[in-house]
Amino acid sequence: MRQMPRFLKQIIIAGIFFGIIGLISYFSFFKDVDPQPANSVIIKPLEIRFKKFIKVKDFDYDFIVEIRNQNSDYGAVEASYELSLLDSQNQPAVIKKGSLYVLPNQTRYEIISPIKAEKEISKFEFKINNVSWGKLKDYIPETLFLTKNREYSLLPPAEGFSKLKATLFNSSSFDFDLVDVYIILFGRDDQILNVGKTDVRTFLASTERFFEIKWASPFEGEPLRIEIYPYTDVFKNENFIKVYGTQERFQEFY
Repeated sequence: MRQMPRFLKQIIIAGIFFGIIGLISYFSFFKDVDPQPANSVIIKPLEIRFKKFIKVKDFDYDFIVEIRNQNSDYGAVEASYELSLLDSQNQPAVIKKGSLYVLPNQTRYEIISPIKAEKEISKFEFKINNVSWGKLKDYIPETLFLTKNREYSLLPPAEGFSKLKATLFNSSSFDFDLVDVYIILFGRDDQILNVGKTDVRTFLASTERFFEIKWASPFEGEPLRIEIYPYTDVFKNENFIKVYGTQERFQEFY
């Protein structure tokens, strides 16, 4: 029997070798790629709808941002943010880091105040770094608080510029440890003239709390509309004086 030429043997062996490598690669690829789950949850990122930098006086500033959660089932349990204030040379002068929360299908404001700088600020950059999403298992009413008896007035020069007095009513059946209260003064064409913030501690169900906030420095424009936004973190069980509700969580980075 004639022996097979050496080069033909080499071709056959090489073909078998590469064939085995190809099969291994093929099955390894399909092993590592999982099929798309039929009931997968698609989370839309938080939408930054509006942001404004407000100069209060000298090197004193406020910042306001409006954020929209486009998801009807999942809320932003904790959204980490970073606010960078830049000087005329585009160098960071102040960096503020923090976190906020947004309920499902909610549009809300976040006010960062006060902001102290050592030099004039020319521009700012605001970004959300990552979001921890959660789904409330228990029902939370959309409206938890009502505002009553609001009164805005100018102050004598020796006492500041203006003040707002109002009463906040906890219309829910929950006792909250902390409620943040944001005030926004709107002028013509819904331009934001100024902002303010305070908080209410140990806010019991079906009770009223009076609050007052003052603006020490003058600002341009006359407030034609005043909005009061009370926010409380319903994702934190420790915020409920009577513990209520549990959460499911997962992470998303963008």
